[in-house]
Amino acid sequence: MKFTDIAKVAKRDKVCYIMDDVDGSQWLNTMDAVYRLEGLPKMTSDDFLNLLGVPEDKKNKWESGEMFDEAGLTKTDRFGEVELTADPDGISVFYNGMYLTPFYTKDGVLWMDEDLLEPVRKMDSKYLAFFLRGEKGRRMVAVKDGLILVAVISPVKMSDDFMDKVNIMWRKCRQERGWEGVEEYEISADDLYHGEGAESSEAESADAGHGGED
Repeated sequence: MKFTDIAKVAKRDKVCYIMDDVDGSQWLNTMDAVYRLEGLPKMTSDDFLNLLGVPEDKKNKWESGEMFDEAGLTKTDRFGEVELTADPDGISVFYNGMYLTPFYTKDGVLWMDEDLLEPVRKMDSKYLAFFLRGEKGRRMVAVKDGLILVAVISPVKMSDDFMDKVNIMWRKCRQERGWEGVEEYEISADDLYHGEGAESSEAESADAGHGGED
C-alpha cells in the first residue's frame, strides 16, 4: 500500500496510532482500520504526523499515540477465518457522508466504508483477498495480499436509520419491478402516484449512489 493512500484515511478522521506487532512490524491504527506500514523506518506517531506535514500547533487536534498489538489483531491467520467469495463491487449506497459497499456473508451482510478500502483497492496485486474474522464479539474484514495480511477493517454499524432506508429502497425497487411488462396505454397519470400498494409520497427515500455501519 502507498503511504499517501494510508495517510488520506488518517487525515479524514485525524486519528494516528502507530502499533507494533509481535514480529516488530508497524501498523497505522485509525481505530476503524489497521494498515501495514511498509518501506518506512521505525517511527512514532509524532514522526508519522511530521511525514503528513501536520504543523506543531495543529497536532493537538489529532488523536494519536503508540500501542502494542497485545490482542493479536494483526495476526495473519485467525481461527474460524472465512474467505469472502462474493463480489463486493455489485452495488454501493451513499449514506451519512460515506459510500458503503455490501460484503455478503453466508448469514448476513457487512457494509464497508469505501474510503477505508481505498488503500487496498489501489494496491498493484493479483492476489488480493478478503476474509471474515471475529474480533472481540464483532466481525471484521481482514485483507491479504497472497499470504501476507495487509489490513484489518471494521464494517460500518448498521443503525436503525440506515436499516429503515435500505428497507424503503428495497420496497421501492420491488414496486418498480412491478411496472415491467405493463403497456404504456394501461398506465394513467393517477396510477403513477396512487397505484395499488404504492408508498406514501411522504416516505423517506434512501440516498443512493454508485461507487462503493460498526
